[in-house]
Amino acid sequence: MGLKYKFNQAKKILNALGPEALMNIRRIGRNIQKAEEKLAQKGKKLFLRCKTECHGICCRNLQPDSIISLYDFLFILLMNPELHTAISKCLENENIFYTSDCIFLKDGKGPCIFPPDSMPEICITSFCSYERSIEREINVIKRKFMKLSWFLWLRKLLSLKNRMTKRFKRN
Repeated sequence: MGLKYKFNQAKKILNALGPEALMNIRRIGRNIQKAEEKLAQKGKKLFLRCKTECHGICCRNLQPDSIISLYDFLFILLMNPELHTAISKCLENENIFYTSDCIFLKDGKGPCIFPPDSMPEICITSFCSYERSIEREINVIKRKFMKLSWFLWLRKLLSLKNRMTKRFKRN
């Protein structure tokens, strides 16, 4: 699908949301941020190990499109609209056919352009090894991202139902 497509879809979805839906989705986004902050606090030593020992190897030689989802872009743009330009600039370097280093690393080396409390789901919940000490925090983040996706899917289904109801009422 490509990151540019997901990014553009995220913008389109956010622009189409009404005030009530935006308020609800922002609440979900704030809950994700709080969960990411808790993980960052509890996993402080693990994140430090990522920087000092692994040197961000998880951000190298990967397929970014398989890691960053539409929901990640929705969350990031919703909570950090000021990143729109930076993300757009990074997407100019997208290589959809081959593995590469993550395009969202500052100057191609790092750190990540995304704030610590607004990371894509897989980026913040993946570590070099299984870590029981932060398992609960990781699961909370995954559930909250799932809630975001359910919210958007439910809205899509309700919209489809309303369109179908109108169409059948005309006949």
